[in-house]
Amino acid sequence: MLLFITVLMLNVWTTMTASLFSPNINIIEELEKIKNMETKIKSMEQEIERLKAENAGRVKVAFSTSLSDSSGMIYIGPFAQETDLVYNKIFTNIGNAYDCDTGIFTAPVKGVYFFNLVLFTNDAVSAGVKLLRNGKLVVGVTDNPPEKKGDYEDTASNSVSLLLEEGDQISLKLLENRRIYTDGFKRNTFSGHLLFTI
Repeated sequence: MLLFITVLMLNVWTTMTASLFSPNINIIEELEKIKNMETKIKSMEQEIERLKAENAGRVKVAFSTSLSDSSGMIYIGPFAQETDLVYNKIFTNIGNAYDCDTGIFTAPVKGVYFFNLVLFTNDAVSAGVKLLRNGKLVVGVTDNPPEKKGDYEDTASNSVSLLLEEGDQISLKLLENRRIYTDGFKRNTFSGHLLFTI
């Protein structure tokens, strides 16, 4: 009987020892996975640093303006001839490429730029603004008096992406015999930003 108990105990001990020393998890395989993850993390950290360095020297340009900061109603025009418009309420002017004294945007670098122009009118007089590059028409936005009396508030807009050379200038002009209106809601806006350099 003692022999039987001893053999049984040895058998149980052998089974338990085998389970302890050969677990279901392959430790070498798991260590290899951890090593691969560390390599990938290090590679991603290097890529992040490379992108940070690349962006550090990149020119940043974005501006957003409106016609006025006045809380009262201001009408500009109509005039017998086209008139320069100066959007002098600056919301954003990153890179200082927009001059709020002249109303002229000057491209600091060669690249593709996006511009957006919003025109709001509140009366029965025609409104119209055009966007020029180096004095030449690119796009315009207009609004004519409505046929129906009493429906005078209208908004129109136009957008354009342009390839500009360094030093190219973008300006806005009020069309002849038209007028534009602004007030505290700042609904006549002009904005733009650099999409990418070339």
